[in-house]
Amino acid sequence: MNPFEIPGPQLRRMGETRPVPGEVAALHGWLHSRRLVLLKTLLTRAERAQLPAAAARALREHWALLEDAELHDPAAARGALGYPAAGNWLAHALAAPSGDGFVAALAGLGPLAATVATAAGCDFRLDLTAQDQRLTLPGLGSYRTGAQRVRMVATGDTVTFLPQGGRPTSLLRDALRGPQAPAPAPPPTPWRPLSPLPGAPAVLDDQDPHLAQETGRAGLAGLLPAGVTAPDEACEWRELWARALDLLHEADPERAAEVATLVRAVVPVLWKPDGRASATRLAAPWAVLTTLPETPEEMAEVLVHEVQHSKLAVLGGVVQLNHESAEAVYRVGWRSDPRPLGAVVQGTYAHLALADLWGRFARRASATPAERAAARRRAADYGAQVDHALFLLLGSGQLTREGTEFVEGMRHRYERLSSPGGRAVAGYADNADNAADTADAGNTENAADRLTNGHFG
Repeated sequence: MNPFEIPGPQLRRMGETRPVPGEVAALHGWLHSRRLVLLKTLLTRAERAQLPAAAARALREHWALLEDAELHDPAAARGALGYPAAGNWLAHALAAPSGDGFVAALAGLGPLAATVATAAGCDFRLDLTAQDQRLTLPGLGSYRTGAQRVRMVATGDTVTFLPQGGRPTSLLRDALRGPQAPAPAPPPTPWRPLSPLPGAPAVLDDQDPHLAQETGRAGLAGLLPAGVTAPDEACEWRELWARALDLLHEADPERAAEVATLVRAVVPVLWKPDGRASATRLAAPWAVLTTLPETPEEMAEVLVHEVQHSKLAVLGGVVQLNHESAEAVYRVGWRSDPRPLGAVVQGTYAHLALADLWGRFARRASATPAERAAARRRAADYGAQVDHALFLLLGSGQLTREGTEFVEGMRHRYERLSSPGGRAVAGYADNADNAADTADAGNTENAADRLTNGHFG
């Protein structure tokens, strides 16, 4: 049995959308293996590309540092490598055109290696390339500089940035690698950390350079990255996050724990004027791309919705759930445009979780009669959408054996929700279901467990 052959009962349990014991560890393990496969795919392409000597030396140095970090603290290295922005960079690099474009994209391995080594507690010295006047360390923050090159030196508890021709900046390593409580009036510094979100290891991340490099709205399913520049903006995001988690804790403690454990980043985005939307990039699970919700209920819905997309993005990287057909498209209740079957699987999975969520909102002890009635209507609306979509999926003839097991799990959960004794059936019809805009490559069935054994021609 290959390491990613998932038994039918496990697929059915995952299809029910409810958190189950051991699922988080499995998801993280699958994502890590996928990241290693993609890194080695990138390495293979680099070996065949006949890189310029300087780029080849840098690649060897960056790869060696990744190996050192993994040996020094495997858990910390794995966590840093699993950050969503690392997946966005990998997708960007794998899709880069040959020649100068690929060489430039490959330089992004340096900041990633520096981030992983910082998290793992390694000492190192790297010369890194800044882009658009900043050096971004994915998941940590960015160093603003007018220099094109920055030397980063980590020794013991201290990390120092030495911009070419500029003054050095030294910080405690712990101030870089862990979200810190926001200071009321931080001293001016070129280092801009990511803003932590309370009650979880998640951060508010508006610094991913590879989202900004997308080709307009087409690259992010109609969304555009948004910067958070004013302190009161970050406070508004943090307050909404905290109130949404409190709401989830009251209505569904297991779901609250799932969101707090799995979400690594909330990424502010813009859509059409006054429009609200959210999305998940398949290349970057555990990042919730969203416009600013108006209420804690809406924020909770967005988080639960996009976590399901992330879970399915990770699962879809290790098992094939369906066969696609250019001719076969389906109409579903949450979209006006016809969708391919993979998008129907994604949307059904997310909306099933929302049917469950709104049913639980209706049973909250603190809910008013009007809130209960509104929540029941939302649950019923989502339930009707899921009912129709399940009919399409099971009658499509496009599901694999694994996909059939998974969808049977969804059907079982829906039947429990819609039964007279368990009625909990549920909109936030997000604008970007199945935002499959990644350039992932490689075969996870051949995933290696470590970064070692890389070589360069």
